[in-house]
Amino acid sequence: MTLTTSVTSQNPALPVHRMHLPFLDGMRALAALWVMLGHSHLFAYGWLNHSNALMRPLNVLLYLHLAVVVFLVLSGFCLALPVVLNGLQLRVSYREFLKSRALRILPPYFATLILILIVNYFFPIATWARNASGLTSTIPWQVFAVNFSLMQDFFPQLNTINGPFWSIATEWHLYMFFPAIIVLLRRFGASLLLVLATAIAWCLVWLSEHPPIFFHEHQISILYPPYFIFLFVMGIFAAWLVYGQHSQEKVKKRARIFSIVAALFFVYFLYLMEKFSIHDMKSAGAFFERIKVIDSSFAIVVAASLALLARSSSRNWIKRFLEQKLLTGLGKFSYSLYLVHIPIFAVVHHYIEEMHLPTNLQHLHFILLSVAGTILTLGFAWGFAKIFETRLWLRALNYFWNFKNRGLVQV
Repeated sequence: MTLTTSVTSQNPALPVHRMHLPFLDGMRALAALWVMLGHSHLFAYGWLNHSNALMRPLNVLLYLHLAVVVFLVLSGFCLALPVVLNGLQLRVSYREFLKSRALRILPPYFATLILILIVNYFFPIATWARNASGLTSTIPWQVFAVNFSLMQDFFPQLNTINGPFWSIATEWHLYMFFPAIIVLLRRFGASLLLVLATAIAWCLVWLSEHPPIFFHEHQISILYPPYFIFLFVMGIFAAWLVYGQHSQEKVKKRARIFSIVAALFFVYFLYLMEKFSIHDMKSAGAFFERIKVIDSSFAIVVAASLALLARSSSRNWIKRFLEQKLLTGLGKFSYSLYLVHIPIFAVVHHYIEEMHLPTNLQHLHFILLSVAGTILTLGFAWGFAKIFETRLWLRALNYFWNFKNRGLVQV
């Protein structure tokens, strides 16, 4: 969910100018729309799929979780771009890196959190979103503590204020390890880093399934979901594969090998999607029992797609589609879309339910919710991003502080 797409090339095989990869914004936009419309589908239909040939394409919305995989692989890719092009060296100190990430991630997150709490004080939006356990008239202090400290990946059962917050906590903590990951990449190479990340991820998965007694008694998870570190490193690996400091012959050779591996995992991914496809609540449970394997396979496919698109010419039709102004424009505030859509869709869903539509008009419910919810979310998220994603809030605060100080001096 980051937006680091402008870097200065240090690779002699690349032109030395400010490189911009607008297709990344297009991918973000599609991922954000996938999540938004996926939640609209869940509100209207639940976990039921469509057998009608005309409605069957909507079944892809049941797999909105995969959009989070896209976001995380993109984060690793975008963060790694300037580092890889700078000879695997961070341009700033660890402290400056975390400060930059904090100013990018935290203000929109906390603004959304506080806004939801204020609105929920007057209107029970949590109940409308079918998640009344966290937002009630008496919110447990544990919910406040976990959400304000971004610890949902250690206490996922308390992530009851806004569903999408769970992935923000995981990504935030992965950022803390990014400089260490780059050190390992520089010292051991990308292949060994990938092996190491895979081993760590699956060790953490095993540990989460066999938690120590203390963790079990206090319902503490371990970087939920623990395999996300593999997804993050896959994005870093894709950036290194395309822009690493090696000859074009090696780039082509490694890209060819990675493409073959990714193709095999794509076939495996399709097999898993077919075998564990979602039809109802029960099959959804079976799907999510295999989610770590499904997510990991899909992450490899996404990483390979990023590498191929980055190397492809501007005439590539997929790249041209992703670089449309509409999509790239949406991608620039996709983080805000991801954060704020649930409460807005919950409100729209509530008022549609109050219309008491006949049960055989679920399609009308979905259409009304998708159209009204998307329009309202796009408008609100655009303005929200202008304030909190562009650091307008910080400039306003600095202006106020300077104005106040000037006033004190004049007195």
